[in-house]
Amino acid sequence: MERIVLDGLWEAEARRLDDNSYMKTGDRISLSIPGDMMKALAASHVIPDPHIALNGKASEWVGSSEWTLRRTFTLSGGSITYYKGPDARINGYAVSGDSIVSDAVRKGENSIEIDSGCMLPSGLQIIETDSSAIIEARPVPRHIGRKDWAIDIELDILSAADGEATIATELHGTVSEERIAVRKGVSTYPIALTIEDPELWYPNGYGYPHLYPLSISLGDSRHDSFISFRAECPIYEKGAILSELCGDATSHDYEHLMKGVAEANMNTLYADGGGSGKLKDAADRYGIIVRPLPPSSQIHQIRLLPSTPSMSTIASFTTLAADLSMSSPVIEAHEDEPGLAAEAEHLTTENFLLPSTFEKGTYLSELYAALEAAEEASRIRARQEAFGIVLDKLNSTRPSISRNAVEYSGKWKIPMYAARLFYSPVCPLMFIEDDVMQVYAVNDGHAPVKAELSVKFRSFDGKKRDSREYAVLLDPMSARKIDSFRLDRIRRSEVFCYAKLSTKNLLRERNLLLTDYRSARLEDPRLRYECSKAGARMISIRLRAEKPAFYVTLDAGGIKGIFSDNMISVRPSAEKTVVFRSDEEVSLEDFMASLKVYDLYSAMH
Repeated sequence: MERIVLDGLWEAEARRLDDNSYMKTGDRISLSIPGDMMKALAASHVIPDPHIALNGKASEWVGSSEWTLRRTFTLSGGSITYYKGPDARINGYAVSGDSIVSDAVRKGENSIEIDSGCMLPSGLQIIETDSSAIIEARPVPRHIGRKDWAIDIELDILSAADGEATIATELHGTVSEERIAVRKGVSTYPIALTIEDPELWYPNGYGYPHLYPLSISLGDSRHDSFISFRAECPIYEKGAILSELCGDATSHDYEHLMKGVAEANMNTLYADGGGSGKLKDAADRYGIIVRPLPPSSQIHQIRLLPSTPSMSTIASFTTLAADLSMSSPVIEAHEDEPGLAAEAEHLTTENFLLPSTFEKGTYLSELYAALEAAEEASRIRARQEAFGIVLDKLNSTRPSISRNAVEYSGKWKIPMYAARLFYSPVCPLMFIEDDVMQVYAVNDGHAPVKAELSVKFRSFDGKKRDSREYAVLLDPMSARKIDSFRLDRIRRSEVFCYAKLSTKNLLRERNLLLTDYRSARLEDPRLRYECSKAGARMISIRLRAEKPAFYVTLDAGGIKGIFSDNMISVRPSAEKTVVFRSDEEVSLEDFMASLKVYDLYSAMH
C-alpha cells in the first residue's frame, strides 16, 4: 500500500488573467500547497506585497483570474489506485475527484494538473494498493447508557479484489479485531465499538476537554484521530464568529488562535460550513465548540464598532508619514468595508477630546469599541436576555480597519481583552440606565459561588466619596442584581466608580466613568511602570500612579504574545502588576524598546 500526500511544491500557470501589468497568459510560478496564491505571487516578485500601501488594489485581478496547477508524483505500481481531491487531469486523462484512477496512472513518474481559481486546493492524496487500504474514517460517538458509549464508524475502504480483510482498532488501551468481507473498488463499511465510563469532554470553563486517540488499521494502512465523549453540559454560550485562516495556515496557527480563544473565556465559535478540519481539531483540544453559521436567534450578537489595528500593524503597511491619517488613500485601502475608517475617526472625535497624535487616536479607536461592547454585553448578561453572546467578528484576514477583536497577525486588540473580562465565568457588571447605575454579578458555572463584592465611589484625585460592601451567594447559571445607585444628585463629571468581586479563587474588577469621556475631569495620573524578567518568555510590568489612571492599555509592538490583563485602571492605593507572555524568548531590552503604555487622560491631552 502506498499513500502519497500531494503537499509541497507545485507549478502554477496563468490560464486566464484579468487586465494587469504583471503577468501574461502562459507565465508560470512555483508555489506550495497548502498555500495562498496571493502570497505565492508576492514571494515570486510577480506582484508587490498586497498588504503594503496601495498594492492591494493593484493585485485585485488575482482573485478573479484562473490558473492551472501541476506537479509530478511517482508510483511503485499497484493493482488499484484512488485519487482524493478535486477534478483533475492525470497524465492527460480527465479524472473525477475522489475516484478510482487506475486507468490514468502508470508505474513510475506521473503528472497531475488541476484548474483552480485564487483559492488553492488542499488535502490531495494518491492511494495505491494490491490488497485493501483505508481511504477515510468517520467516527461518531453515541451515548448508550448511564456511563457507556458506542462509537459508530463509517469506514471507506479501497480494495483491489473481492475478499476478506481484518480491521484492527485501538481505543483507550483496548485493541479489537474484526474480520470483514470486502468488495473490489470503494465501499463503505460500518464498524461499532463500545467503551465503558470514559472521561468526558467538557466545554472551556466547565471542565477538562478529554480526548482519546483512536487508531484503525487495515493491513499496512492506518487512520489516526482523536475522539471525544461530550458531556451533556448546559452552558452560557460565549464566543465569536471566526473567519477561517489563510490557505497556508498550519495546525500550529490554529492551535495558537484556539489557545487565545480559550484564554479569553470563550467556549463557542461559529464558522462557515462548521469549520475546517484544522480548526475543529485545534478547537477540540481547548474545549471550544465549533458550530456552523448562523448563530441561533437566541444568541445575542455584538456587532463591534470599527477600530484601527495597532500602530505596529499600521506601520507594516504604511510607507510615508502622510499615510498616517484616517482619510489617507492607504488607510482607506485597508478597510474591511468601505467607510470604516471614516466611521472609526468620527466615533473617536465625537466621544473623546481630540487626540494630539495619530497614535493616540488608534488607542482611543480600539478603546471605544471595547467599552461599547462591554456595556452591551453587561446589559444582556445582567438581564439574561439571551442564552449566550458572540462577537460578530473575531479575526481579520488582512491587516485592516475592521470590526474584529484579533488582528491579522494574531495580536489581540483591546476589544478582545474587554471580552475576556465580560466573558469571565464569575464577574461584576455595571451599567447606567436613566441616571441609575445598576450593579449585577454573574455566575456561569454549575455550582453556587460565595463572593465578596465592594462598590466604591472616588473623585478623580483619588479621594473617597462612598463605599458599600456585600456578601453574596451566586446561584449556578445566574445573574443577580446587587444594588442600584441614583446618580442625579452627584457631580458625575468629578466621580468614578469601581466594583471589585472576589472569591476563594479569583478577583475581578470593573471600572465605570459616570459621565461621557469628554466631560470627565480627569487628572494627570503620572503613570509610571517598571519591567523585569519573569521567565524566558515572560515579562512582568509593575504599574503605579499618583492619581487614578483609567483604561491603561499595554502594547508590545511587533512582539507576539498576550498580556495577563489589559484595559485596566490603576489607583494610587492599588498598583497593578501585569505579565506579558511572549510566543518566543524575548530580552528585557527588546521588550522595553517596543512597549507602549496608554491611558485615557494621556490620550486626550
